[in-house]
Amino acid sequence: MRLAEFIRTHRNEILQIWEQDAEEIIPYEYRLTRVEVRDHVDQILLKIAGEVEKRQADVQRVIHIDDTPSGNDIPAQLHGVERHDLGIDIVDVATEFSAMRTAVVQLWTRDSAPTNPLDLNDLMRFHKEVDRALAESIDQYARRKERQGRLFETMLSSLPDPCYILSLEGRFIYANDAMANMCGLPPDDVIGRMFCELPLPANYNGREQLCEVIHRKTQREGEVEISTPAGEKRCFEYVYVPALDDNEEVEAVSGIAHDVTSRKASEAESWQHANFDILTNVPNRRLFRDRLEQHAAHSLRTGDPFALLFIDLDRFKEINDRLGHDAGDDLLKEVATRISACVRQSDTVARIGGDEFTVILLDTGNMDLIENIAGAILEELTKPFQLGDEEVTISGSIGVTLFPEDATTPQQLLSNADQAMYYAKYSGRNQIFLYTDVAQRSRTDRQLMISELRAAPTSDQLRLYYQPIIDLTDGRIAKAEVLLRWQHPRRGLLLPADFLGLAEETGIMCSLENWVFAQAALSTDQWSALAGDEAFQITINTSPLQFMHGNSKPWEPHLETFAKSGTEIAVELTENVFLHDSKNLSSRFAELQDAGIQLALDDFGTGYSSLAYLKRFDVNYLKIDQSFVRGSGISNSSGQTIAETIIVMAHKLGLKVVAEGVETAEQRDWLVAAGCDYGQGFYFSKPLPADAFSQLLGNGYVTH
Repeated sequence: MRLAEFIRTHRNEILQIWEQDAEEIIPYEYRLTRVEVRDHVDQILLKIAGEVEKRQADVQRVIHIDDTPSGNDIPAQLHGVERHDLGIDIVDVATEFSAMRTAVVQLWTRDSAPTNPLDLNDLMRFHKEVDRALAESIDQYARRKERQGRLFETMLSSLPDPCYILSLEGRFIYANDAMANMCGLPPDDVIGRMFCELPLPANYNGREQLCEVIHRKTQREGEVEISTPAGEKRCFEYVYVPALDDNEEVEAVSGIAHDVTSRKASEAESWQHANFDILTNVPNRRLFRDRLEQHAAHSLRTGDPFALLFIDLDRFKEINDRLGHDAGDDLLKEVATRISACVRQSDTVARIGGDEFTVILLDTGNMDLIENIAGAILEELTKPFQLGDEEVTISGSIGVTLFPEDATTPQQLLSNADQAMYYAKYSGRNQIFLYTDVAQRSRTDRQLMISELRAAPTSDQLRLYYQPIIDLTDGRIAKAEVLLRWQHPRRGLLLPADFLGLAEETGIMCSLENWVFAQAALSTDQWSALAGDEAFQITINTSPLQFMHGNSKPWEPHLETFAKSGTEIAVELTENVFLHDSKNLSSRFAELQDAGIQLALDDFGTGYSSLAYLKRFDVNYLKIDQSFVRGSGISNSSGQTIAETIIVMAHKLGLKVVAEGVETAEQRDWLVAAGCDYGQGFYFSKPLPADAFSQLLGNGYVTH
C-alpha cells in the first residue's frame, strides 16, 4: 500500500498515537477542546498525504524530491497562527510535528517495511512535506509574533503614559515616547542609560524602589512630582512591577506612570470648596469643627489650653439691607482680612455662617494675651469700611471661653463662646465677654429667678389668661383653656416656657398649680352666668411629672365650687404622660373620673399615644397638635391627612376632637368639612385677660 493511501486508511490510529505523545507536550488548557485539536492536526495530515500523492501519479519519473512549495499550505499556516494566539511556545509547535512524523512512520514500518524505490520515495516525500508544513507553521508563528510585537510597540509608544522596562541594574531596556519626552531625550538616547543618570526626582529613580521590587517580587506604587523640560510641574502616580522568568525569578522591572496633575488639582479644589468659605477664603464651619475637635483632643491629652473667640458683627443686617448683598459680601471679606491680621499664623479664623466668625487661639491660657487679641479685633472692626462710594462703620461682640478650663467637649466649648457673645451683644455691643463671667451671672440670675418664682403666687405677679375654644358647628364659645402668665417686675410678661421648666426642677410646680385651680374656681360663677343655658367648660394644663409623682390634687379643694356653678372642668395632659408607669397611671386617671373631671390629651399625634391607651384610660378629648393644622391644605397635605385620620379615629372611639393653631378661614373651613368638633387659635381669639374674655364670652359667639 502506498504511503498516501496508508495515511488516509490509518488516520484514526495515527491520530491516536499522536494524541498520546502530544498530550505530554500540549495540555488541553488553551481554549481548544481535545476534539478541536485532533481535527486540526487531521487536516494537516490529510494535506501532507495529498502532497505525497501528487508525486505518486507519475510512476515513470526517476526518484526525485521536488523542493518547490505547493503554495497551498493553509492548514499548517493556520496551525502556527492559532498556536501563537493560544500562547503555546514555538518549541512545542515543532514537537507536535515531530510527534506526527513519528506516529506515521511507526505504523507504516510496523505493517510493511518500505523496500522498493517508490516506497522510499514516498517516505522521503512525506518527511519533506512534514518539514515544509512545520516551516510554514513556524513562519506564520513568527510573523504573528512579529506583528504582535509591532502592535504592542505602537500601542506603548502612542500611550500618553510613560512606560519603560529596566534591567536589574536599573538600566533602560525599553522606553516609550512619553517616557523619553519626560526625560527631554529621544527614545533611542534613553535606551541603555541608567535611571539615575536621567533628570528625574530621587524618590522616583532611586535604587531603593527597584531593590524592593526585585527582592520581594512585589509591585511598588508611589507618587512623584516632576518638572518637565518646559519647566512645568506635573504630578505622576507610578507603579513598578517585577517581570518573572520561567523559574519565577525577576529578570527585569517594568514601570508605568500616569499623569494625575488635573485630578490632583480637582481634588484640591474640591477640598478647598468643602473646607473653606467661598466668600472670605477662611475656614468654614466644617473645617473649623474639625480643627476644634483636634485641638480639644490634643488639649485633653497634653493639658495645653487654648481659647475660642466667638465674634458676631453688630448691625450688619442694617448695612446689608441698605446697601445690598454685594456690599455686604465685600464687608464680610474685609472683616475676615482684618480679623486674620490680628492673630498668629498658627491660629484659626473661620466664618461659620452669616456674620459670625470664630477664632481658635492655640497654646495659650493667658487671659491678658487673649483679651489683648480680642481687643485688637474690636479696634479693627470699629475702623471705617469703604464699600464702593459708601463709608460705613460697624462693631463686633465677642465671647471668649477656654479649654479645658470652661468645657470638656468641643460642643460645650462652642456653646459657651456663643453664650458669652450674646451677653456681650445684649449688654451694649462692641465689647468682650468672658464665659466665666457669664457662668457666674447665670448662676446668680438662676438663684434670683427661683427666689422670685417662689414668691410670685403671693406677690400678685401671676396672671390667668383665657383662650376661647369654639364649637365648629355653630361658632359658639363652648370652652376656654386657662393659661398661666408671670408678670415679672423687671422682665415683663413671661410665658410658661420661660419659667415652668425651672418650676419643675425646683419643686415650685405644686404651688403654681394650686394657685391656678384656686383662681380659676373664683371665676366659675361669672363664666356660668355669661354662658347662660349653654354648657361651658374650662380646661387647665397639668404637668405630667407632677400628675404622676406628686401627692397633691390641686383640683380637689375646688370641686364643690365648680359643681355649684355648673362649670365643667377638664384637665389637659400631654401625650408623654403615657411614658410613665401604667399601673400608677390607672389609679391617677381613676381619681379624675371619680371627681367628675374630664381628660383632654394635648399635642396629640406628636409621639407616644396608642389606641390601647385611649380606650384604656377613658380619654374624653383629643387636641390635635397645631403642627398638623398650621399651613394645612396645598402647602401641608401630609399634615392635613394626619389630622383627618385622627378625627375619624377619635370619632370611632367616641372621643371629641379639638384642633389647635387655627389661624385662617381656610383652616377653619377645612376642619368643619373634616368633621372636627372644636377649634382653637388666633383666628378666633388670642389668649385674653379675664376682663377681656368676659366681654367676649358675653357675646356668646366669635364672628369672622
